[in-house]
Amino acid sequence: MRKIINAIAAFILMASNTIVAFAGEIAITLDDLPYVLPSRTTPQEGQAIVVAINQALAAHGIKATGFVVGRQITEQSRPALAAFAAAGHTIGNHSWSHPDYGTLSINEFRAEVSRTDAVLTEWIHAARFYRFPYLREGETEQAKADADAVLTGLGYVNVPVTIDNDEWRFNADYLDALAAGDDEAAQLIAAQYIAHMQERTMHFQALAHTAMGRDVKHILLLHMNQINADHLGELLDWYATTGWRFITVDEAMMDPIYTAPDLYAGARGLSQIERVMGRKSE
Repeated sequence: MRKIINAIAAFILMASNTIVAFAGEIAITLDDLPYVLPSRTTPQEGQAIVVAINQALAAHGIKATGFVVGRQITEQSRPALAAFAAAGHTIGNHSWSHPDYGTLSINEFRAEVSRTDAVLTEWIHAARFYRFPYLREGETEQAKADADAVLTGLGYVNVPVTIDNDEWRFNADYLDALAAGDDEAAQLIAAQYIAHMQERTMHFQALAHTAMGRDVKHILLLHMNQINADHLGELLDWYATTGWRFITVDEAMMDPIYTAPDLYAGARGLSQIERVMGRKSE
């Protein structure tokens, strides 16, 4: 096991050296606030996740944006959300119940956004950001246009991502390892997670050059979860040491890629770069 972990660490170092020439600007976003936890855990554990992630972000002077699932706001979880906002981060809307937009009528979609909007009034101010669950924005051009009209009518701006990834899968495996008391397995999964995030970053940075012929202002997808509570600092250190500059979502959204024609309509959740290209990449 130790040899495997060392091999992964070697890959991470190699990847770090490779990406230096391709480093750019990146905004950090976290989905599924207040936090992602198994059902039988305490509010104190959720609060600890937010505190740890706030500390990792603060170490790099990052102002992130977090997208809230409305029904997850309870009297017990509100302090965690308040702590994230109090640290200077932006709060966004991630629907009421995290449904796939493709399963909803347009009235149901409007209700999902509006219901969460109503419980976020103390946290949402000038910036009114929305993110589609699963990044699924509509299976037809009409469905996309209908959703855009709803968001515009409610004063929201859709915030896509450019660097998509499978971080949530690593978190699930990580939680299983921790629950089993297998610290060595958890360490291995964490190393694999960092390597995966590096590979996805390199992939989408290269894809931006294919699609746009230039660097873009990236938006990274993460979640408010345990693997990031424990290892986000390592990931952010890697970005910083390889030359990336941290920006806000407001700054990122000034890039023309976010207003470029979206050529994809379908059931998949894609990176904004892939949407501009009209297809899923590898």
